[in-house]
Amino acid sequence: MAGELQGLISYIVDALKRWFYFVKFGSEMAATRSIESYVSDICKYIDELDYRNLSDVYETLHKMRASLKDKHYLNYWKVLQCIGEVAANKLIYMVVKSPQACCREHRVSHLLHVVGFFSECLTTVAFIKRINTYKIDLLPVIFSALEQREYPELVRKGFVVLYRMIIVGKSTLVAPYLKHGIIRHIFQQIKCRQGDFGIYCLEAVSYCAKILAALLQLGDKEARKSILKSNVINELNVYVVKLKKSKIDLEGVKDVLQFHDRVRILTSGFYSQLKPEEWIPKDKLMEELDQFLEVFIFCSSPACRKLETQNEKFLYCGQCKLSRYCSPHCQKQHWKQGHKVMCLRDHGPDL
Repeated sequence: MAGELQGLISYIVDALKRWFYFVKFGSEMAATRSIESYVSDICKYIDELDYRNLSDVYETLHKMRASLKDKHYLNYWKVLQCIGEVAANKLIYMVVKSPQACCREHRVSHLLHVVGFFSECLTTVAFIKRINTYKIDLLPVIFSALEQREYPELVRKGFVVLYRMIIVGKSTLVAPYLKHGIIRHIFQQIKCRQGDFGIYCLEAVSYCAKILAALLQLGDKEARKSILKSNVINELNVYVVKLKKSKIDLEGVKDVLQFHDRVRILTSGFYSQLKPEEWIPKDKLMEELDQFLEVFIFCSSPACRKLETQNEKFLYCGQCKLSRYCSPHCQKQHWKQGHKVMCLRDHGPDL
């Protein structure tokens, strides 16, 4: 009884801390605290592999994204952009080291927040390009997340990461994915979801269909042959038949049906209509993000933070290819203010 009471008290204290953290962040970010100081704290948590605070950051980002207040939603994008510019290498290090950085008891819960936080940050082609450079180190960790089927959210986030990586990596990721057993993971995921049409189940199956479609379009003949030999497409067909019969009207149904149709086209005689060279990463990533979010891009200069528009596209830093600026003046100003030190250039994390 004493142990249960202590556990309840600990849970309430943690919940209050998280609530205070969000309230404080929401007000400070809008008033006095800068995006840079908050991201600096996040970088410190990553360096120290401080999973408790990273968990708070992950939850705060979720709340900011879901906020009805424009200032919180805009700050969500500013934070993600800033993380992508100054902490790409730190994020890679965090993901790669996460399995060895904690005890077995907390490994899966920490992996959930690491993979979830990582997936939130995969929002630009330039950032994902840098991530894909370290695919050999990253993929074992992401695929280990898919093994945790008793943690559906972790598996779901793992599929999100894999899809966003292949959007940019294209054919270079087909063979590594097949080597790590992506077809088996997709088959098992769809099979265990049969007859379940909740929002999160639909999201998981839609990502399975997205990755299947990507593998079919980007893969060579051998890759396509191995997919067609498996029973994974039939399993997806069965799920879709049941989904249509259920007549459920939920947000995720459209995605499942759309990408099932794409898989069907790619496995039929109309394959030539979807050639690998027609896969444009920027368009595919925008299609992916537009399903959930309205995307915003800002000038990287802290003194500016001007919002990019359709009529005014910003230019990337020529060295790190991550920071972007509305004018040469902002680029020079940011260089003097600290980007000269933070510019990632070509060096990566020490793994």
